[in-house]
Amino acid sequence: MAQAVPLDWTQLAFWALITGGTPLVLLAVPYLRNRISDRTMHLMLGLSAGILGGLATLDILPESFAAAADAPGLPPQAVPLGVAAGFFLLFLVERHVLKPEGAHPHFENGKTIRSFGSLVVSALTVHGTMDGFVIPLGFAVSNTVGTIIVIAVALHQIPDSFAAMTVGLVSGVSRRTALAYVAATAADTPIGMVLGVVFLTFGTAWLPLGLAFSAGTFLFVSAADLIPELQHRSRSFLVTLSVVAGFVIVLLLTALPGA
Repeated sequence: MAQAVPLDWTQLAFWALITGGTPLVLLAVPYLRNRISDRTMHLMLGLSAGILGGLATLDILPESFAAAADAPGLPPQAVPLGVAAGFFLLFLVERHVLKPEGAHPHFENGKTIRSFGSLVVSALTVHGTMDGFVIPLGFAVSNTVGTIIVIAVALHQIPDSFAAMTVGLVSGVSRRTALAYVAATAADTPIGMVLGVVFLTFGTAWLPLGLAFSAGTFLFVSAADLIPELQHRSRSFLVTLSVVAGFVIVLLLTALPGA
């Protein structure tokens, strides 16, 4: 296959700082408000669902198929199987390892309707780790693809961190624990970036599969996790628009000159 773009370590360190630092801005929020409204949470999670779906379908999957086409001996089913592996692995982790009844907190009239806490934050950090994992892979394809992915991931970090903070605020834990939840969502993406770099050390022949695997995890979180939950809890037209808006954000980033 074509040679991957050499990784710029200074650039990766900068983006690790951005994606890890974005959630830390929220550390001040618990001192400003006691609770984030359900409507705000639904809108932000809808935006997150659209961003993840857009990243998977508009950027990661096309690049995965393109890289696979340049990889000699790679079977045509490799990319679909990679997508399925990412999708079902996250499904199994959420269902049987982290939280059988779902990965995200559930609210109704400002009150929790299911038990949640550290398990929910664990699920969010798994998602965030996969966000980080795909960033070095994107930069291995091209600087443009990597930049699009990392900007979208940084935007996606915001609703994830709001979710983590809300878990703490409405589950009765101390403010220090609630802040620790946010800090966990800040650390997961840089950790995922390190894992992505390690993955690339095994050779660029694995790049199509790594991209496909990441796309599968993104599709799971967006289409099988977030959107069904939003349909169940909030059928607001604004929430629908927020999902579309997240997709459009990625579309506009992809359509930028040179993308």
